Amino acid sequence: MKKPAKPLIAFCACILVVILSMCFAALVQTGFGKIRVSTGSFENMAGGVPGSIAYKLYVPAGADKDHPVPAVLVMHGYQNDKETSAAYGIELARRGIAALSVDLYGHGDNSLGMRFRGWGKAKLTNLDKKVSGPQRFLIMMTFSILDFFKPAISEGVKDSSMGGKDAYRYLQSLDFVDPGRIGITGHSMGTWASWSTGAAFPGHKAIVLQCGELLSPDYYDAAANKFNNVLLLQARYDEFDYFRDYQKNVIGLEKTPLRYRDFMGQTSPVEWNRTYGSFADGTARRMELLQTNHRLATHDGHALTTAMYWFTNALDVKPSLADSNHIYMIKEVLALLAMLAALASMLPLCLLFARLPFFAPIVQGLETSNLKLVSPKGRRKVAIIAILVSGLTFPFLGQLGHGLMPVPENIFRMTIGNGFITWLTFLMLVSLFMLLHWYKKGEGKRIGATLYDLGLGDKAAPDRLNWQVIGKSVLLAFILTGIMYILVCVCVTVFQLDFRFIWPFFRPFTFNRLGQFFVYLPFYAAFFTVNAGVRLYGQLRLPEKSSPAKTQLAWWGYSVFIMLGGVFLIVLIEYIPFFLGFGPGADLLFSSLFGGPFMSVMILLIPQFAVFFFLSTWLYRKTGRIYLGSFIVAILASWVLAGGSAMF
Repeated sequence: MKKPAKPLIAFCACILVVILSMCFAALVQTGFGKIRVSTGSFENMAGGVPGSIAYKLYVPAGADKDHPVPAVLVMHGYQNDKETSAAYGIELARRGIAALSVDLYGHGDNSLGMRFRGWGKAKLTNLDKKVSGPQRFLIMMTFSILDFFKPAISEGVKDSSMGGKDAYRYLQSLDFVDPGRIGITGHSMGTWASWSTGAAFPGHKAIVLQCGELLSPDYYDAAANKFNNVLLLQARYDEFDYFRDYQKNVIGLEKTPLRYRDFMGQTSPVEWNRTYGSFADGTARRMELLQTNHRLATHDGHALTTAMYWFTNALDVKPSLADSNHIYMIKEVLALLAMLAALASMLPLCLLFARLPFFAPIVQGLETSNLKLVSPKGRRKVAIIAILVSGLTFPFLGQLGHGLMPVPENIFRMTIGNGFITWLTFLMLVSLFMLLHWYKKGEGKRIGATLYDLGLGDKAAPDRLNWQVIGKSVLLAFILTGIMYILVCVCVTVFQLDFRFIWPFFRPFTFNRLGQFFVYLPFYAAFFTVNAGVRLYGQLRLPEKSSPAKTQLAWWGYSVFIMLGGVFLIVLIEYIPFFLGFGPGADLLFSSLFGGPFMSVMILLIPQFAVFFFLSTWLYRKTGRIYLGSFIVAILASWVLAGGSAMF
């Protein structure tokens, strides 16, 4: 047996990078000893059903019952969690303001699903027309309807704060918090929660809306609901139409009555980035224009600077730090480095396990001179079809599955996950049909392609499946990802940090989320086995290059091109018209129904899948089969989905 020195050293180096990165990230999170960070949960009641709200609390080191400090309730957006609000938690606490970041219904570790928000009867833009469809669709179509609206409008909405009201009460109860100086902030979905919480607690001192919808006073009793010192952080390239007042572009909205009159309290058009009114009487208003998109607004430096200015003035805090003095992004970069190192650790660990007699049969060499490869012309044809089909179906099938696909909603509870599996399953079926035709009747039959050529069989028996090898590949995939899961659990316990970059990627499961992992795993396994396995490394495999490193890079780049080319196409369709001033491409070409979540999610999807394809490429090259790589990335993708996204 070969000595395992190099893989063992590489594995230990990866783990060392994880530990050191998380250690330094934890130091940043605590402001290098000036912030106390803790996690926990408190009870809440939604529609009479008991549940718990998980939180992360950032407290200035000197705060106690004898030295109470002001505080801010921080609420995340759709498909995020309390850790996504870390930038606000860190920067507020550095300025002497406690921050309570919570998981809203259906997100993170909150025990209650999004359904406990309730839903209205019609959209605000068309109140005379009833909304119909699955319950998750009704919630998403009536997010804009809030529980303090007039009864004729808000009927059916239970708690549009999504737990925010209970969180505000909890924040008030903490003995180190000055209950007379509390602010509220939220991003996206969290802005509706912010409005709802503010309406319930008129004593709040400030609200910061991170990409929020503005409310017409026609919908609620303006005399009974006062909102104090409201700042709107407006992303110029916001993919969601309701955060652009249902207009194509943000520029020009400062001249509409909804903006200058109803929100800003002025009699004529206003200017961006200028404060109107007074903090003293709660009339301060400001619209800050951010040169960013919807998702990135939570960590935009301009946004954080303006928010710090707003809260310190509204809460009467005089920090020694400048509003623009930030350290939050250091923590994000370090957590990203830890995540990449944890993913990389699986590769040398795979080599170590492969040297054990039990797992040794998983690995076989590639005899490239004898493999049957598709001609360059055939590769180009299949690649073009794959890119066009995946790109042109992404907006439609994603949104169809997201809201309207008639699946059992108590089983398929991951709202955006339903959109992904609808799209990916369609792509898998198209690829499977094309592969079977190619293999049995087309060019594959003509050139004599075997299962071994497709990465499915053995050299000794090229036309048979080896079920023992398949079973051992599945087992090893769970072992390798299971060790990574243990690693993230250790980091959460020791450092109070999981593996992410801004948005949730790899985090520990709750019991309900673990169940959802197994619900969605078969769909991802089928997709990665067929599309990112048999087709990519079998039918369309490139010849090897002059060195292993060049082969890895060439095959990886090719994988990204084939598998993500369609999504890149949609990126161009969406953002080029937006940057040119015409508005988001999906809204212009397909209507706003196909914009929003599946446009903004591309910023997560592309880098996530690019990393996955690097892993699957490497694992195919090392094992000579598609199984281990396909199963590992399927587990990782299902983990990302079930661990961090919204549950109905």
